[in-house]
Amino acid sequence: MEAIILAGGKGEGLSPYSDKEQKETISLLGRMLISYSIQGLRKAGIKDFIVVTTEKGRKRLEEDLELKDISIDIVVQKREGINGAVKDGIEKASEDTLVVAFGDILAPEEFYISLVNAYLTSGAEVVVPLIPISEGLQTYGLVKLTDRGIIITNEGSTLALGGAYVIRNEEIDDFLTYLQSKGDKLKYFIWSEEWLDIGYPEDIINGIEMMLKREKTVISDTSEIAKTAIIGKKVIVDDNAIIDDYAVIKGPAYIGKNAYIGTYSLIRDYSSIENNAIIGAYCEIARSSVQPYAEVGSKSYLTSTIVGRKAKLGASVITSSYPASVIRGRISKLGALISPEVQVPHGEVLKPGSKL
Repeated sequence: MEAIILAGGKGEGLSPYSDKEQKETISLLGRMLISYSIQGLRKAGIKDFIVVTTEKGRKRLEEDLELKDISIDIVVQKREGINGAVKDGIEKASEDTLVVAFGDILAPEEFYISLVNAYLTSGAEVVVPLIPISEGLQTYGLVKLTDRGIIITNEGSTLALGGAYVIRNEEIDDFLTYLQSKGDKLKYFIWSEEWLDIGYPEDIINGIEMMLKREKTVISDTSEIAKTAIIGKKVIVDDNAIIDDYAVIKGPAYIGKNAYIGTYSLIRDYSSIENNAIIGAYCEIARSSVQPYAEVGSKSYLTSTIVGRKAKLGASVITSSYPASVIRGRISKLGALISPEVQVPHGEVLKPGSKL
């Protein structure tokens, strides 16, 4: 069995951030988003992967993706859309049975193990996980069940396709039509556990929360934590991170490899400070993601904010996440989406929902 990971979408819900960085390479708790799909499939027994992505995605993947006991062929997508990506992947595949998975899905390893086990035990040609969702939520492929299989629709259902599928290695013109055409040769199962489609800035914060809820406090032996610093519950401090005097990591929170947290700063409420990021003195960071190599100036206050890779915020930058808004049928709030390499001047106060 071989896996095709789709990681070449435009990421319109994360624009303008996604104009500079491929969505699937965004970091969450020290790992690229796509790594969670790969790791889950690896646990399910798959060792051979084809990743279909953009040119900017290829560069990041080749730089940062960890390859342990697996083979990955990175393919730059030539055809348009999801159907084009599936075709590009199938062209490279050599196995008779394939898993097609989206690289922007966050789910536990058991999700992928259940998918492969359902195929091995059912005798079906195609296996599809279905996800219960809230009424009115918009996502890729809503599904209605019939006695002859599934019907894929645009509305009127509280079940959605789960973003990972076992299929046959055969010619496919339209992926959704292909799934629907399989009738009684298709096996589905309902997955009611943790699952998240990362499509909007708020989803990144929700993903951090989902993952940190199941973590315990882990402090690397190589980290440097000042005696006056305070570390709370459900805090991960990774290798060579530095937490300076009187800083408080209230948690749940993640402090990445080589990250620096300045004097008297407070990191709290499901925040992730990624590898090599720098947080200045007297900052407060809540429900936010600070991506690798980003810098946040002293006395800044960030809430529900994404700070892109290598972005630089001057001193006393403030974001606010109110009022809340409805995104895809869910109440969400965003402080700011700050794209990679953007520079925010000292003293800037960003309006709720700002996108730079």
